[in-house]
Amino acid sequence: MDEQTIQKHFSDRKWRLNNLYYIKDELGKKTLFRMNKVQEYLHDNLWFFNLIPKARQLGITTFFSILYLDQVLFKDNQTATIIAHTEKDMKKIFRNKIKFAWDNLHPWLKKKFGEPNTNTANELSFPNGSVISVALSSRSDTVQYLHVSEFGKICAKYPEKAEEIVTGAINAVHAGCMVSIESTAEGREGYFYEFVERAEKMRKQAIELTPLDFKIFFFPWHIDERYTLEGNSAFATEYQH
Repeated sequence: MDEQTIQKHFSDRKWRLNNLYYIKDELGKKTLFRMNKVQEYLHDNLWFFNLIPKARQLGITTFFSILYLDQVLFKDNQTATIIAHTEKDMKKIFRNKIKFAWDNLHPWLKKKFGEPNTNTANELSFPNGSVISVALSSRSDTVQYLHVSEFGKICAKYPEKAEEIVTGAINAVHAGCMVSIESTAEGREGYFYEFVERAEKMRKQAIELTPLDFKIFFFPWHIDERYTLEGNSAFATEYQH
């Protein structure tokens, strides 16, 4: 891709997400990130606080990793934090999604953004004052973008950590900033369960959301086209309306 094409679409976030970033696929191969139907639906319907209970791996954390990397690159003085379930996941998310996408960015863009001021095993900070990191928890500076991966599992296995995430990270996000939480369900108790119950109740009652209320998205397993017969897309019938 040449510089002129990139410059032409420089202000188009959706185009950037579909054309600028490389990730590792399920086989470990370098591949251009292109939003699948679930990711595109999320992008087109994002709220400030987003809650995504799910049944299978649909690339939700990958989507938010690339989205938040894009935001810190193209906006000054932004902070994005991704909270992972385990240390293994923390390293994997940073290495295979964020760092890999940065390392394989177009050379002209990398030169334009400048070499990172910080380039560690879990954080990149850039000359524009923006930072993206992956951690096991977060109780520090205010962030503009916060993603929590597998929060249901965190609540079930590490309730003290879940408490810290809610009181020290989520509650520190100001109105107008973005939070995304995704997880498979883990029982009928804990913060994740409570968040889902409250958000689903508000959705059913058609209550107008404030910027600090969670908008719920649920993607069942059968909308993944890998589990659907050709010509019979469940996503098309359930979500494209």
